[in-house]
This record gives sequence, structure tokens and C-alpha cells, in this order.
Amino acid sequence: MRIGTQRAPALVVVLICGISGLLHAQVNVTTYHNDIARTGQNTQETILTPANVNSSQFGKFFSVPVDGAVYAQPLYLSAVSIAGGTHNVLYVVTEHDSVYAIDADFGTVYRQVTLIPAGGNTVSSASNLNCGDLVPEVGITGTPVIDPTTGTLYVVAKSVVSGSIVQYLHALDVATLVEKLNGPVAIQATVSGTGYDSSGGSVIFNATQENQRAALLLENGHVVIGWSAHCDHAPWHGWVMSYNASTLAQEAVFNVSPNG
Repeated sequence: MRIGTQRAPALVVVLICGISGLLHAQVNVTTYHNDIARTGQNTQETILTPANVNSSQFGKFFSVPVDGAVYAQPLYLSAVSIAGGTHNVLYVVTEHDSVYAIDADFGTVYRQVTLIPAGGNTVSSASNLNCGDLVPEVGITGTPVIDPTTGTLYVVAKSVVSGSIVQYLHALDVATLVEKLNGPVAIQATVSGTGYDSSGGSVIFNATQENQRAALLLENGHVVIGWSAHCDHAPWHGWVMSYNASTLAQEAVFNVSPNG
């Protein structure tokens, strides 16, 4: 199965490509590029060959309109108990802060939730960030990660609430897209440092300038998240944080340049 995206005015169309009738044979894709080494390999592929990947057997299955640009890799989970049955599901997230659960075989949208907090809205690339790297808005950028054992999808969303930009870590049930683990939790951090944006010997995580572009990683019960910059606009630092996958409690924080 190959998954791609196509930009279009006011929406993004998700394209699912493959050989007709073979999606049931696919392995789960629960993390960016298939594994924690990000190799992109499907080592269990036994069907696709140069002979059968051709214009008559391999191509577009369906299109699904969604509410924003898709920069994160869609993820795939088989045999999910959803919508009164058992289905293979594609999870797609958008820069409009939406999460979709879509039937991977037929394109039916089973669930859609918005992760914009009450009274909030998405981040404007122009007016909020003055950065054109992601346009016209910034919501969910980094690829989520799924724990198939617990049926949990972890995702970071960026929004504007009461004039302030915030970032939250969400844990969603893969069948209902309802929040789990008493989530979401606001992402906040402070480290000791004398960097250019420090105050009183501390550097504070800047939710506005920090770009959560890197894919989330689930490893040994920890959700690991990384940040860099929007257009290199100051103030920003590289951050890496770890959260407990069972409680969403923050466990560790690393700032790569606290004194720089």
C-alpha cells in the first residue's frame, strides 16, 4: 500500500494506491516510515513486484476531502472495531487541527474530531507566525504515533486560545477518537540556561516559535517529541521531551542550546 497527499484549494485529497483487493494483506503502519529507525521498509511485503505495479493493476483507490493541508504521514491500523464492525482504518491529521479515521479500503469517514480547544482557532502562518513554511495555517504537523496494544493514538496539536498560542499532547482512542488518559496535557517546559531568551537563569519553552515537525516516537512506554523552528525566527531552541505513554506525565526535557 502506498499513501500520498495532494494539495488543493481549501482542502487536501488523500490518495490511497495499491493493487485492488490487497489492503487486507497489509501490515500495520503505526509510526513514521514504519519503524523506529525510520527506514520506510515493509519487510513483510510479498505481493508487490515490478511486474504487477503497473497502470492496469496499481493506482488510485479513492479520494477523501479533508479540512486542511496534510503534512504528517497517514497511519494504518487493521481490524479496528469501529462503526459497528471491524475495519482497516487510515488515520489522517490536518493543519486545521483535525483527526480523521477513514476506512482504508473504501474511503468511508468513520470519525472526525477537532483538537482546537473551546473558543480557540488554528494558528495563522501569516499573522501569528510571519512564516511561510506551512501555509495558510499550522495545526498538526508532526506525524502521530499509534500504540496498537492499547489502541491509543498520540498527537500534538497547536492552536490559538484567547490570543495565546498553545500546544497540547493528546491521547485518542483509535476507535472513537475520544480523549484518553485525562488528556490533553499542555506542553510546557523550563530548563536552566543563560541563552539569548533566558530570564533569571531559565529558558522557557516558547509554544509560538517551536515547530513540532518531527514525527512522534513511541518507545518502551515513552512518547518522545521533538521541536525546531518556524522560519528560524527567534526566540527558539531545539527541544526534545518525553511523556509517559500511560499517564501523559512529562518525564524528561532536553534543550539543545540552553546557553546559546
